[in-house]
Amino acid sequence: MIFSQSFILSTLMFVLLAASGIESSEQKENAQKDKPFSNPEKIKKKQVGKWEASKAMFLRSGKQPAVVINTKRTNYELSDGSEKFTTPVTAFTDSESGSVWAGREQVGYLEIENKILGFQIIENVIFWSESSLNHDPKSTSPDITNRFEKDVTGGSFYLDMDAANEEWTNLKDVIKNPEMCFRGSGGSTPIVTGFQWDKNLLKLRLIDQTKQYEATVWIDVKSRKAKKAEEKRTKLGEKIFQEKVEAARVRADKMAKEKNNQ
Repeated sequence: MIFSQSFILSTLMFVLLAASGIESSEQKENAQKDKPFSNPEKIKKKQVGKWEASKAMFLRSGKQPAVVINTKRTNYELSDGSEKFTTPVTAFTDSESGSVWAGREQVGYLEIENKILGFQIIENVIFWSESSLNHDPKSTSPDITNRFEKDVTGGSFYLDMDAANEEWTNLKDVIKNPEMCFRGSGGSTPIVTGFQWDKNLLKLRLIDQTKQYEATVWIDVKSRKAKKAEEKRTKLGEKIFQEKVEAARVRADKMAKEKNNQ
């Protein structure tokens, strides 16, 4: 799926400090000090634009595999009077279980323990988030978008997003190919191509930005630990690799002939 530039930029802005903070407690402390807002109680949220129809990848509890569902999407601006930023928000109710998601837009969503868990990937790190709202059969507002507007304050929404920085999975634990997540000095975020349950583990399929490498990762969602990975070249990657091998063979033959003719 393709996500908007605003989603990518706001995601990078909010979690980049936390991602770098994974490496040491000192960096993590500094990241906490450098958050966009220091006082959540002063944060106000304001809807920017209308709710529009969108799509999302959703994995139901006990069902295979993840399916594309209809959602609603808009942008919200968070401000404390001096600082502000805008982030995309997604909302939906699962037609089968009644589980709901209303919160920051994610790459994928999965149902676990009667709740919906969202995730997004930045370079080699998976960040996990919970919905800002849960299913409430007694709610007087059945429209999840109205509930998000009325029941979720700017401060609570900000704290929900900040909590995602504390729940993460390090793909470096199992993915060894640097081309998958670590290309260049700035890193490279892999693309999610699908996910499903494999017994009690989440089976996540990834492809790198060049479409030359792919990996399947098994994750224990409860502990947030990556358990194992299988990596290989894609068909495109194998084609490019064989072309390089052939080009190297031709060069070697040419050099050998030139040497023999001297």
